[in-house]
Amino acid sequence: MLQASGECVINIPTVEIGKQVVGCGNCSGKKIDKFKKFGLSPKPAKHVKAPLIGECYANLECRVYDSSMVDEYSLFVLEVIKAWIDPAVKEPRTLHHCGSGTFMVAGERITLRSKMK
Repeated sequence: MLQASGECVINIPTVEIGKQVVGCGNCSGKKIDKFKKFGLSPKPAKHVKAPLIGECYANLECRVYDSSMVDEYSLFVLEVIKAWIDPAVKEPRTLHHCGSGTFMVAGERITLRSKMK
């Protein structure tokens, strides 16, 4: 679909919807409506046809910038043309898939003092 449309939305979920994230990743949208099945809310994007996911902390509207590496590496280079966040979420614990059912949760803050003046 990305190659055909030239655009997409990258959704950045939080741990609160982790079960829905796994469910969406384990089925095809060709046969079911994932929004309906997993209780998610499609929201209109401003610049692309693909919907935002209302329950996600952030949504990135993207267009394909370079597809020259798709055949060899399955790699698309995307340009983010609009970014959305939920301002009500003050300390998001975003969920990032690492592969094989393993996820990383962002949120821990550290301070590394600079010695530069």
